[in-house]
Parts: sequence; C-alpha cells; structure tokens
Amino acid sequence: MSATAKRAALALMLMTVTACRQAPVTQHVTPTPVASPKTSPLAACAATAASPGPQVLLQNQPAPDDLVFDNAGRLLFSDIKTGFVSALNADGSVERIAGGMSAPEGIVVQADGRILVGEQGRNRVVAIDPKSHAVTLWHAFPNRTARDGIDGIGPILPSLDSQGNFLPTADNVIVPDSPNGVVWRVSSDGKTATQIASGMVRPVGAAVDRAGRIFVADEGGTLWALTPAKVRFATLSTPDDVLVGRGGHIFVNTLGDNAIHELDSQGHQVGVITGIQQPQGIALDGADNLYYTEFNTGRIDRVIRSFTLDSPKVTRTGPSTYIVCPVIRRAAGFSRPLGLTPGSSLTTAILQLVQPGTDSSGAFEVQTPEHSITIGVSTTDGGVNLGLSQNVSLSP
Repeated sequence: MSATAKRAALALMLMTVTACRQAPVTQHVTPTPVASPKTSPLAACAATAASPGPQVLLQNQPAPDDLVFDNAGRLLFSDIKTGFVSALNADGSVERIAGGMSAPEGIVVQADGRILVGEQGRNRVVAIDPKSHAVTLWHAFPNRTARDGIDGIGPILPSLDSQGNFLPTADNVIVPDSPNGVVWRVSSDGKTATQIASGMVRPVGAAVDRAGRIFVADEGGTLWALTPAKVRFATLSTPDDVLVGRGGHIFVNTLGDNAIHELDSQGHQVGVITGIQQPQGIALDGADNLYYTEFNTGRIDRVIRSFTLDSPKVTRTGPSTYIVCPVIRRAAGFSRPLGLTPGSSLTTAILQLVQPGTDSSGAFEVQTPEHSITIGVSTTDGGVNLGLSQNVSLSP
C-alpha cells in the first residue's frame, strides 16, 4: 500500500473512533411499576372522662346573674353590678357585648340574633343588636310598687305546633312582671303585651315544655304551670329561674336552699345539686349539660350530664391537608354511640373519617384552603336529640 493510501486509511479509522465516542448510548430498560402513595388509615383519637361534679368555667366576676346561649353557641351572662351583658367564648375569653344597663337580669335570644334583656333598675326589656351591639327599648312596664323591677324573662314561644301548623303566638316572649305579680305574653317586636296570669307573689322566671305548658318560678315558694289555667306544679324554697330540658325534665334554681332541683314532667324530684352560693342563673346547652352562676362567689360553673367537646388537636400533614382529633369528654355512665359530622363544601373535602367509639373521640382527615371547619357531634338518647357543634381552627 502506498504512503498516501496508508494515511487515508488511518484518517478514516480515527474519524470512526471519534464518532463512536461522541454518539450517545441509549439503554432500553423496562421500568418497574411504582405503587401510588396511599393515605395511612386513621386511628380513633382517645377520649377523656369528664370530671365528676361541677367545673368552674369563669370566676372573679362582680355579680354574674342570668345565662343564655346565643345563636352562635356562646354563653351570654348579665352582671347586675357592672351593667354589662358579656359572652363567654369557647376558649375561655370574655367579650363584652353591651353596657350601660341598670341591673341587667334575665336574657333571651330571638331567632334573628337580637338579645332581649330584663333591665331591673328601669323595669323594662331592652334589645341588643347582635351586630352593632346598640341597646334600644323593646318594652317598658309600669312599676306601681316600691319593689325591685323585672327579673328573669323568656322563653320565646314556638312558631309551630306538633302537627307543623303555624301558631298565632309564634315567637311571642313570656315576661314575668316581678313587682306587679303578673305574667305577660309580648309580641316578638315588643309592641303588644297580653296578660296571661296574675295573683303571684314575685314571678321571676319562665319556661315552656313541648306540650305548651308555661312554667313560672315565683319567689313566693311556688313553681306554677299555666295550662292555660294557673296550677301549682311544685313547692320549692324561693324559686328564681326555670328551664325545660330536651327530655322534658324541669330544672329550677332555688335561692332559699342554694340548690338546683331536677323534676320530672309530673313534678317529682329526680335529682338535686346542693351547696351552690346563690344560683341566680341557669342554662342548658345542646347536650343538656347544666350551666349556672354562683352570685356570691362571682363564678359560672358547669355540670356535664352527657358529653362535651374540648379543644381538638390539629396536625398538618401536607399542603392544605390536616388530621383533626376531636376531644370528647363523656359523663360517667353516658355510653350512647356518638356521630361525628365534619362540615364539607365545594372547597373542603373529607378524605377519611373515623366515628367515635364508647372510649374514643373519632378522627378525620380534611383537605381545604379554609382556615377553619365546623364539626358536629350528636346522638339520640331515649328519643331525644343531643348535639354540640364546634368551630375548629386549622393550622396555617
């Protein structure tokens, strides 16, 4: 081979080697399938037994008097020394709603959220606007005596009867006229008052049951029932307020023996709480737990009769994803099954849900861009619906 041919062959070989080094090598590997990640199954969160006996919710108040729950589930209370109506929030904080009243006593909340307050010092009922908190006159009553003015007020009468028919007295408010010994039924706007009972010593509180009986606590020592005729339902030591529970039992606080009596629908006593320092106000929540003021010690207490909800535990598990552990506390002997209902919407999805057991609080996983979610816990006890709701703040 000539020198020229050798050089040409060598150049061709070098070009081939270089091209081989620069060319990418493609490996044909069959990929191994990877399982999609799955959410770990939730375990129910632990439950905590409720402490037996009364629990102090608020203390060091000047003179807490009457109690009622508003439409948002806050516990409202009046204070006759400060002239304020305030709200006890779920986190234990206190929010002043309105002031400037003269010895505010009884409280009731209307369907539209307006708060009606018996102003004892002026013997009238005022209305507090739920948004502006402005106080306006609702209805004034003449006081022809030298005695203290109106004490407790309420209840608000139902709109429908048991057959679903509209009642002519729908949303009327029962007002015991304490100094004059009579009872009024007042239209929801406060413009028209109709006397429905008289001849009492000092009527100071009222309640209504499902049968339409109106109970009136009379400090003269009697719990009256208006059927509509006035009949003596029970004899007690200075009754001050009365409530009807969801199961039909009647609760009466009595200043003469510093107690709260629980009566059945026939007036027989089935329970009593004693040793209370002047129980001026009483209230029941949606689960029939009992709340009351201790006027002499400036406290608001609670007795858990079924179950209650404490602050839940919230854990963030991913973008806009949270695991919520409710904290349900049951009263001793209360073992009814409970249902947990987390609120869902177009922006809120419940990914997993574990219902509470007799010894657990349940749990759920939620995905939402919202900053809070409302949950409900409910049951049926002897045909009676018991339920509580709670607004849960989610971690940022």
